[in-house]
Amino acid sequence: MQSDLQTKLEKYERKAAQYGMAAQQATSGPDRAFYQGLASYCDDLAAKFRQVIAKRTETSQAAE
Repeated sequence: MQSDLQTKLEKYERKAAQYGMAAQQATSGPDRAFYQGLASYCDDLAAKFRQVIAKRTETSQAAE
């Protein structure tokens, strides 16, 4: 289960970086805003996955 969460975390981190690069390379304001929004959304998802992983790590360490 932990590896699935880590895989998804890495996926959203990668997507956030890709969308961030696309936003920097966008030539028009609406395109830039669109990619910045996607980057922000993926970054938020990655942050939530980090929180879940941290909680599960704390829980498993407390059980030991």
